[in-house]
Amino acid sequence: MKQTRGFVKIFKKALILAILQSFGYTQGIMAQSVPRLRAGRLYPEIREQLINRGWQPIVNEELLEATTTTPVVAHLLRQNYTELISCLPIGIDVCAFQFRNRRGDVLEISTVHLPITPDGTLSSWALRRVSR
Repeated sequence: MKQTRGFVKIFKKALILAILQSFGYTQGIMAQSVPRLRAGRLYPEIREQLINRGWQPIVNEELLEATTTTPVVAHLLRQNYTELISCLPIGIDVCAFQFRNRRGDVLEISTVHLPITPDGTLSSWALRRVSR
């Protein structure tokens, strides 16, 4: 019985999504929940989940136009991580990224970058909700 309810719930969501898409809405417009985040997960996986749920990278134009960067920043920009805010090289590189949902809430993510994980692993995050 419990398994049937789970299937019905998934089917309802898929049906609603299909109907809304037929009117021109995209999944990114509708889905805005934060995926389960866990310290130690690879940043590229988390980034993909966020984008699939409709979170938009907040592009850091200033960093994109910088003429000098650290090797880690250069690597992350080559990966097209335009949401990179900055990195602090303090023995290890600690970097920050930002995403925004359609309501204007901002999710800030911090990562740690080591030579064995140049794309970074999640260390912390904070959701800043816009006053409504």
